[in-house]
Order: sequence, then structure tokens, then C-alpha cells
Amino acid sequence: MNHHERQTLEQALQPNLSEQPSITDKASPGNADKTSPDKAFAGKIWAGKVWRARDLSSSGHQQVLDTGHRLLNDQLQQGGWPLNTITELGLSQAGIGELRLLTPALSELMRRQHSQQSVLCIAPPLLPYAPALLREGLDIDQFIVVQTHSIQDTLWATEQALLAGCCAAVLSWTGQYNLSPRELRRLQLAAEQSHTWQVLFRHSDCLKQTSVSGLRLHLKSDSYNKLDISILKQPQGWGGQHCSLSLQPHYENWQRLPASLLPQQNQAQAPLIPQQLNSISNSDQCQASVTLLSAVSALQSVH
Repeated sequence: MNHHERQTLEQALQPNLSEQPSITDKASPGNADKTSPDKAFAGKIWAGKVWRARDLSSSGHQQVLDTGHRLLNDQLQQGGWPLNTITELGLSQAGIGELRLLTPALSELMRRQHSQQSVLCIAPPLLPYAPALLREGLDIDQFIVVQTHSIQDTLWATEQALLAGCCAAVLSWTGQYNLSPRELRRLQLAAEQSHTWQVLFRHSDCLKQTSVSGLRLHLKSDSYNKLDISILKQPQGWGGQHCSLSLQPHYENWQRLPASLLPQQNQAQAPLIPQQLNSISNSDQCQASVTLLSAVSALQSVH
């Protein structure tokens, strides 16, 4: 296709705003065929739903969150974690540094929020280690752990938490379960509506499955403090980038907390769970237990 033919095709795909139906117009058999497939496709391009490879300079209207890792920011087209789409992390096993990868962004996100919004951890295979989070400057009283009884409960709780709009971030673990396109689409639509940072932890084998998630990363670790990251898919750009990050040492090598910070010493009263999240544990559609991380973490005493 030469340059003239390409220009002619692009002009034909440009949406004519004067021909767009009004929001109040109702579909009827008489006007059902007025919107051609070409115009419908052009409308999706105009709305940013379809990305064209030649639009590398287009950043869209997505909000991003600094990852806290310069090397990773340089590989992401938008320079950070996208907030209105699913961030999908594939890992061969839990505990390879996936939470340490996210802690700088979580810390920035919690500082950015004017109100104390919660970080919701849904069906984590391991309880997040509270001393490590405290060392990163995170308030563990704002971490809420939801333990579900089935994958359906996990998906339902994730969708409801996103739609509630009361969380700074929603972190969900689905393990080796292959999510259906419909299940992924529902989570993606909820993330788009809420602009809440949604991170989905999946087994690396699930990355072979197609997904509507905006950002998909494959995480591998050969040592306790190094994480290799492969970008399989990202918004507004090509995938295929790689980087290797040096993370903070594992919590076992960290200095223990002073006794004054231990819950059994300071007798601090944990905040209440947000009212918007009560429906997750009280609903007939989901069997789950919702607890605060500060209330369930077994912190080691200092000798």
C-alpha cells in the first residue's frame, strides 16, 4: 500500500461526529444498519480501544504509577504501572520477589491518597510479611487480607472490590486456574471503571493464554535478590522488552523490628474494615473471611 492509498484509507476511517447517534437514540429495525462495521471500528480507534502500531507517540489518557524501578520504567511505554487496566504477573512459584517488586509503588500510592484507602490482598498463597512491609514504610493497618474458598469467590471479591472504589490497590492470586475470556473481561471492565490499581498474580503457564489485560509480565528469579522481567504485552506499545532488577534482600536478612513496633507491645487498636468491603464477607454469593493484616500477622519477638 503506497502513501496515497494509506491516506485515503485513514480518511475513510475517521469518525464523522455529525453522524454519530445521540445517547438518547434508541435502536430500531429502521436504523439498525446505519452504522457500518468500518465506522464502528474507527470509533474504537478514536476512543483508544484499538492501538495502532504507528501511534507509538500516543500515550492515551491512562493514569500511571511510578514503579520505583528506573530500569522497568524505561521499558514501559507509559513509564509506570497503568491504573485503569489489569496488571498481570506470571510467576512459576510464589515468593520470588513479586511483592518486593510492588512495594515502592504501593508506598507511593498510599502517600498519594488523601483518604486512608486500603490495599486488598485476595487469596494470597502466603501471608504478606508485615515486618518487610513496615520497613518499606507501608502502613500494615491498611492491608486487608481476604481468604476465599474457591476461585469463583476470588473473582467475585475482586470485581466487587474494584467496583466499590474504596481501595488504593487490589491484589488477587488465581494460581494455575485458567481464567476464561469472560472472567478476564469482567475484571478488566471493573478496573477501567474504578481506576484502581489491579494486580493479578497467575502461574506462568497461564501466560500462554490470550488475555485482555493491558499489561502482562513474566517474572523469573535465579537468586534471592534478583528478578528477571519479560514484558509480554503493554498498553500503547509493543511487548518483548526485558530487564533485570536487583531487589532489597529477603526479609530473613533484614534487621528485625524494635519491640516498640510489635503489636503485643504497643497495644495499638487496628482500624475497622471499610464499610464498602463488608459485603464481600457478608454476601451469600461469596464465602470469604476478611481480616486486617495487622491482626493476623505473627511477628517475631526481639530477643
